[in-house]
Amino acid sequence: MGRAALVVEDDGGQAVLISEELATVLDDWTLDVVATIAEARRRMAARTYDLYVLDYWLPDGDGLEILREIRAREVRAPILVVTTATSARVAVEAIKLGADDYIVKEEGYLATLPYAVSEVLERYRLADERRALEKRLYRAERAATLGYLASGLAHHINNPLATIRTFLQLVPTHYVDPEFREKYLAMAIADADRIRALVLDIMRATTVPPEGHEVYRVDEILALAEAGVAEDLRTKRLVVHRRLPRVVPEVRVHRDAAACLFEILLQNAVRFSPEGVGIEIDAEADRETDRLVVVVRDRGPGIPAEQRQRIFEPFFTTAVHGLGMGLFVASRIADLQNIELALLPETPGAAFRVALPLA
Repeated sequence: MGRAALVVEDDGGQAVLISEELATVLDDWTLDVVATIAEARRRMAARTYDLYVLDYWLPDGDGLEILREIRAREVRAPILVVTTATSARVAVEAIKLGADDYIVKEEGYLATLPYAVSEVLERYRLADERRALEKRLYRAERAATLGYLASGLAHHINNPLATIRTFLQLVPTHYVDPEFREKYLAMAIADADRIRALVLDIMRATTVPPEGHEVYRVDEILALAEAGVAEDLRTKRLVVHRRLPRVVPEVRVHRDAAACLFEILLQNAVRFSPEGVGIEIDAEADRETDRLVVVVRDRGPGIPAEQRQRIFEPFFTTAVHGLGMGLFVASRIADLQNIELALLPETPGAAFRVALPLA
């Protein structure tokens, strides 16, 4: 089915003139002309149009009624409204309701109609091209990301599997050797734990819940995150110092997802902090952006300038035994939860800024 336009105009003479003008720019289009809202509805029930030209004054209502119905159906097509010279209010209302342009019905308006239609159609064509390019870019980026993840997974799973496989192959001939049993068994268990941790990180990255709309106090979220690293904090004799506003703000987030994000940042801080120092958490409401800004700061060696652009990439790590998935998971949570996550340029140590939407 070819492209078609619907013209709603109750003045027969004007309808003929409009059709003639549109024919100069709508080559090979079907042009349907109706005089009433009722007839327009019947035509729209039978097919979807690629262009609508609506007169305002009609025998059984006004063109804005049709405009509302078209946009309510989420039909993506250009709509032009034709108004009288004294109807500036109508023109403004039409634009608010989703019209792409309006034409004032005054002397010479028919000559400008083809140009207005051509301009609107060109806008839609360019927008369609942009959407198509964005989809192709998204698919290409997704394919590249999947390929990168696949290669990283292969590396981080195959290496520990090689250790486990070697241990199992040597067990029959070396089982009586207690040193072998203890040494290789410990290595095999450690590598199995690495694979398990990697799978858990992948699951966390791919099963982020939808954006939350519940309201929670930020201290409750931080308490959950700290509970997740409590044992690590005790092992390194680290203390978390929280400085929150006197009236603790509430944020609108998915609680568990936000807690997971903060837990990852705390795990990172614990890993790089010297023993016996403090990890700082500062929070302050930013009323201009309607966000609660939380900064998690450690006193570790910090992140070299040449590595700062890569810290949120999967499998990138500066830790000796790290998998490089933590900050990638945190960035995934932030992207899907309307949370802003960034590394601040502070030194020494590392500081991460987390901005959550205020309730």
